[in-house]
Amino acid sequence: MMERDGNASDHLPRQAVGIPQDELVAGPSGQPESIHPRALLAQVSDRFIQQAIAQVISAQWEPHFHRHSYGFRPERSAHQAVREVQGTIRAGYGWVVDMDLQAFFDRVNHDRLMARLKSRCLDTGLLRLVNRFLKAGVSVGGHIEPTTMGVPQGGVISPLLANLFLHYVFDKWMQREHADVPFERYADDAVCHCHSQSQAQALMGDLGRRFAQCGLELHPLKTRVVYCKDADRRGSYADTSFDFLGFTFRPRLSKNRWGKTFVNFSPAISAKAGKAIRQEIRSWNLQNRSDKSLTDLAHMFNAKIRGWVNYYGAFYKSALYPTLRQIDRKLVLWLTRKHKRLRGHRRRASHWLERVTRKETRLFAHWVLLWGQASMGRAG
Repeated sequence: MMERDGNASDHLPRQAVGIPQDELVAGPSGQPESIHPRALLAQVSDRFIQQAIAQVISAQWEPHFHRHSYGFRPERSAHQAVREVQGTIRAGYGWVVDMDLQAFFDRVNHDRLMARLKSRCLDTGLLRLVNRFLKAGVSVGGHIEPTTMGVPQGGVISPLLANLFLHYVFDKWMQREHADVPFERYADDAVCHCHSQSQAQALMGDLGRRFAQCGLELHPLKTRVVYCKDADRRGSYADTSFDFLGFTFRPRLSKNRWGKTFVNFSPAISAKAGKAIRQEIRSWNLQNRSDKSLTDLAHMFNAKIRGWVNYYGAFYKSALYPTLRQIDRKLVLWLTRKHKRLRGHRRRASHWLERVTRKETRLFAHWVLLWGQASMGRAG
């Protein structure tokens, strides 16, 4: 049982309602810039309450979740899900249903969710807290509108509730109705594996009907049947690639242990993820930070760069190289503005940076990956 004090539940709706305008501190431009201490305290208190609720519910439900449900679970990761997709395709499943739910977090049925929660949770006080969290409402244009369905995104407990809902709506249904179809699910993103095109198309139809029964809808453009074309599967089909958790699965040239090149259906950083990284790199304005040293810049941005390298470099890492080189190109521009002797001499600045990378390979988090490769070209 979860202990509660008399005022604990009062905090829960505040976070979902949002912070009213009079709770915000205006900046120099007159726009809200920071949260009033009283509102911030309510937000922090609410997050602690949600975390406590999540721990109780997780302890009750975690042992019952499907083994191929990977999202927001202890000792589960996106990399594990991607590896499982890759392994299942290599095991001979040549067709995939790339499943995407449209506006899932906005369409979760509260009554269905609470009914499932009550089947294992006997703490009526905790159930009331969850129900208040779901129905707290949102602030739109200064007016509070009630929420009759959906799970608030950004809440500590929201991913767990979403997982619980899809455990019954999707995972258990798949085990019951399509036990011969392996799948991997990460939150509302899932991949289902089939042996034939006809099986995949039939499954997609069944999924559409199942989700419609539960008040959900497959995205009509993003949900597709995909052919996993490789050296052994040489047929023709319109769609031969799909995205999953920031990686694009598609036919790629690979080398086997004997150095022979062959076509492999494998994951690498997606174009969408690469574009988002390049946009963030541009937002750093490295070329305009001439007041900083190279070491300063490394300290400022290495945590973010290291995260990209660790996540997207886990599969087919060479696909990440062009995106990471964007950092070095910006550093070359920084050099031409930092040092007078390099102004107007980008090639000379590129050579200078290359010498630094060879000497201090670990200064920037991506240099070991890039400059440790013999095939790496110059930054400029």
